[in-house]
This record gives sequence, C-alpha cells and structure tokens, in this order.
Amino acid sequence: MKLQVLGCAGGIGGRERLTTTLLVDHDILLDAGTGLTSLDIDQLIRIDHVFITHCHLDHVAGLALLLDAVQGRKSGPVTVHATEKVIASLKKHLFNWVLWPDFAVIPSPETPTLRWEAIDPNGCVEIDGRIVCAYPVNHTAGSSAYWVHNTKSGFLFTGDMAATAELWAALSQEKRLTKVIVDCSFANADMEIANRSLHFCPRSLLADIRSVPLSVEFLIYHLKPGHEDLIMQELRSEGGARGFKALKCGDTFVF
Repeated sequence: MKLQVLGCAGGIGGRERLTTTLLVDHDILLDAGTGLTSLDIDQLIRIDHVFITHCHLDHVAGLALLLDAVQGRKSGPVTVHATEKVIASLKKHLFNWVLWPDFAVIPSPETPTLRWEAIDPNGCVEIDGRIVCAYPVNHTAGSSAYWVHNTKSGFLFTGDMAATAELWAALSQEKRLTKVIVDCSFANADMEIANRSLHFCPRSLLADIRSVPLSVEFLIYHLKPGHEDLIMQELRSEGGARGFKALKCGDTFVF
C-alpha cells in the first residue's frame, strides 16, 4: 500500500502551497483539497473512492473540481465516504446548484458521477485488501479520523482535530500503526485560538498523545503559513524523546 502526499498545507502562501489531499495507491483519496490540482486527467479518472474527514473548504475544494473533470470519462461513479453529518453539509452547502452542481444526479440519477456512502462512527470499509476505519474526533460536527491499514501495517490520518483522548486510547496498542499524520496548526502563543477553532498547538498535542508509544512516528500537517518553523521547534523542544517531522507535498510512504 502506497501513500502519496499531494497537499498538506494549513493555508495558502506558506512553505507548502497545496491543501490537504492524500492519495492511497491510485484509487483512494483521503480528503480532497487543492492538492488534487497536481494530478493529470488520467490520474483523476482512476480515483474511485474519496474519504472526507470534515467539510471545511480546504479539504473539499478539489472534490468539486474532481467530479467536474471526470464526468463522462468513468464507467462508474466516484464514491464519497463520510459521516452522515458531513454528507448532509456538503449536499446543503456545496453540491446545491448554487455553489456547484449536484453531481449525484449528473448526467442522471440512474448513472451519477457522484455516489454518497455514509460511514458509521467507528465503522470500517474494505477496498481490495485495504481497510479504512473511521474514528470520531473533536472538530466540526461529524468529523472523523481514518485508520488506514492492510494486514501488515498502516497509518492514522487524524484530519483537523483538537484533544480527543478516545482516539488515542483506541489505537495506542495497535501494533500495525507505524505513522500518524496529525494536525498541529498553531504555535503555543496562539493556544487560545487553537482551542476555539478546535485545532492543536504543540502543547495541547503533546498532552493528548502521551499514551501513544514512542515507536510511532508523528508527521505534522496543517501548519499555518509563516509559523511552520516555530511550531516544529516547539514540538521538538517540548516533545522529549518523541520524534516529529513536518509533512511535505511529494512525500511518499509504503505500508
């Protein structure tokens, strides 16, 4: 199982220029931000499944453009997996014929470009030997992290989140978990805005992950532009023996 980072930025104008998009093998996306713009049409056509963590624009803008690009070019629909609350928000606020057409009825309701599939909190989906399990996290309504694995190993993608003790309790003893891609948006000086917007700063992240074994590598994404170095310095200086790495567009991992 191959993971490619197409986008990981916490905004525009910083070191990383493309927002959250992770590609698993050639056919599964985790979130669909502006990182999708790095793919050509043949690569876009091969995407069959998209798992959305939450419906903020930096995580779904590319979904709208993906559906428009592949319409009429695929033999079947793109299946979008998310919690019922996230799906309801996307239907109401994005695919509503005002901001964007409703591709669930284009070209027809019988042969749509988009198919919605609700995933239960703590539910799992298996796609050709790859298993994607959802876990509720503390962010906007219906937000999920995704634990993606095969029989050998895997990674956790938290999406955007704040303190969620239940997530780490559920996965801290999972022997196949080798890497965690986790939000750390703000520096410690901005802890108040991090808490209000339900994101991590280094201090709150370190407090939340105390139960996770030191052998698990933490890859930091969603760093706010202009604060990337400070956030990473604070994580490393306060993290003790735990290692942290800033995720970069173009990073590739094999599980």
